[in-house]
Amino acid sequence: MMRHTISLFTTVFAANAALVLSSGALAQEVAPALAKPVAQEVHFPAMPATPALVTEVLAAIAFEVAAPYEHNMRKDRMMVTRGHVLVLRAPSALLVARQVAEPVLLVGAQTAERINRGFTAGKDSGVLIVLVPEWTERGADGVEHAGNPLASRIYFASPELPERVDAAWIAAQAKKADGAKLAAKPMIAAGVALAATRSFADRDALGRFLAELVEEHAPTETDCIEAMRAVD
Repeated sequence: MMRHTISLFTTVFAANAALVLSSGALAQEVAPALAKPVAQEVHFPAMPATPALVTEVLAAIAFEVAAPYEHNMRKDRMMVTRGHVLVLRAPSALLVARQVAEPVLLVGAQTAERINRGFTAGKDSGVLIVLVPEWTERGADGVEHAGNPLASRIYFASPELPERVDAAWIAAQAKKADGAKLAAKPMIAAGVALAATRSFADRDALGRFLAELVEEHAPTETDCIEAMRAVD
């Protein structure tokens, strides 16, 4: 009886061991198929020196909105009813979204609101669509004149948070740009002139127009395009 019991135990143990080994082999075969793909590391360019000019102006369109909206790219958070939409080409290193203060984009004496990212890995430059509220500047004659983006310096100033940017900060950045001998006017693509004013009911309606521009100039930024079109 004991001999049969030992024999039965040996048989069961061997069967279980074979099952474990078989399961292990199966797991090794299945595991690679179930493993999650390893994300490829993207190397972003280092923060470039500023001040730095944009590369080129591709389009400039005046706009107006019936319902004012708040411009949150400077400390005073001014209310906007008029301004310009600009389509710019700029070095990719200046367009990278970073988890720190980023270079402030200035158009003359005004801050610009970036609408899309513009950065594309592997490319030296990208296209950035921005909103620039209207502004005035004191001319050589001492008189305040309406700012003209096609006749004003467009450049990336020092990295800073919007809530710290005011008129004094912008003036100091302009002096730095003068000291760096940055061109006083931007490079403008052939045939580009200030387009006629486009009128919109509010910021959301303006946003849908901006979505069309992003789709035209940066079609891979589908998340940005869809977000602006989704607003009722």
